[in-house]
Amino acid sequence: MHFSHRVALLICALSLAACSRSPQSPQTHAAAGEQSEKLVQTEKVAKASKDDDDKEKPNKDSGEAGEGHEKGEAGEGKKDAVTLSDQQVAAAGIETMPVRRFFTGAIDAPGTIVANPKHAQVVAVAIGGRIVALNRNLGEAVARGDALAVIESQDAAQLKADLAIARRELELARTNFQREEHLYQEKVSAQQDYIAARTAAQEAKIRADLAQQRLVAAGGGTGNAMNQLTVRAPIKGYVVARKAALGDAVQPNSELFEIADLSEVSIDLAFSPDDAGRVAVGSTVDVSSGARTSAGRIAFLSRIVDPTTRQVHAIATLPNGNGAWRIGETVHVSVPLSDAKQASTLAIPRAAVQTVADKPSVFVRVKGGFAVKHVVLGTANGAYVAVLSGLSGDERIAVSNSYVLKAELGKGEAGGDND
Repeated sequence: MHFSHRVALLICALSLAACSRSPQSPQTHAAAGEQSEKLVQTEKVAKASKDDDDKEKPNKDSGEAGEGHEKGEAGEGKKDAVTLSDQQVAAAGIETMPVRRFFTGAIDAPGTIVANPKHAQVVAVAIGGRIVALNRNLGEAVARGDALAVIESQDAAQLKADLAIARRELELARTNFQREEHLYQEKVSAQQDYIAARTAAQEAKIRADLAQQRLVAAGGGTGNAMNQLTVRAPIKGYVVARKAALGDAVQPNSELFEIADLSEVSIDLAFSPDDAGRVAVGSTVDVSSGARTSAGRIAFLSRIVDPTTRQVHAIATLPNGNGAWRIGETVHVSVPLSDAKQASTLAIPRAAVQTVADKPSVFVRVKGGFAVKHVVLGTANGAYVAVLSGLSGDERIAVSNSYVLKAELGKGEAGGDND
């Protein structure tokens, strides 16, 4: 019984006692004395109960506060948040993007991942011959200068011979020049002989450099044998095309490989003329394929309609630092349209939505990880879906590999249940 309730009972008892105080018989006085004694005992019991309540209340309150704090932080952290460092987020390939505001629709188009022309280079040879070794296969990583193939050719033998002869002539011309220079300083040789020897040395140097450049222009450095030429990688990257097989006879200027740096890739797109009129260079595009999503930008938009397909060709660039996108795969591209003059409508990519606690939810980027936000969704438009409530529009949400966050959230809940 709470102290306040006990005090109320005590007051009622005292009131009854006061009303009964009047000149009475000895029996009445005895009854009154007995009642007073009972009131005193009741007061003592009430005071003892108050002391017990005062002792128990701090412990109870502190326990409730501690439990509430634990539920507010640890419980919230386990059930509604995933703790990840920036390094873990990057390693998991989780990409974020702001919530779309003023969303009025999107243009959808299929696309194909291709190598970015700015970060790719074709490897060709300027001489004919036969391929006797292939050191790299399609898709393998290469460093600049790595040997890609070895070609056996008479032209290679001739180029190496020309270089060897030019270097020998250069050595002889330098020796002769040094001798003539010494004689000229000793006043033994004429100035004309000194100038002729110097000119001959300079010409020999030019011929040796020319022979060296011819060999390099043929497609690579020297090989082990006189008639072999080693073709080397001009840049660091991956072999995205191989157009030769072991034993093939290749003609001069034949393309053997294509090397590309895949840290950034391109997407080949085609829009109808009407849709192309609503897209501009620099527009953001959202790329998706299955559970993978990422964001890129329109880098090129043709001013000509293809006479065969009646489509407008476009190219988008896409960051690929984690290697999630592969050359040749088909992807879905969505170009969101925004109009700040219209009423604000929030929209998110459909790939960002996960089901948590049987509710559509998104993972919002916060300090130290991601927080779960339950949302109410509206109609879908292409790769986007409208958000009716649950977001303010200022958040950044996980749009790529958000299933990883859902899995981590499930681990946290399982651990909390075991505790």
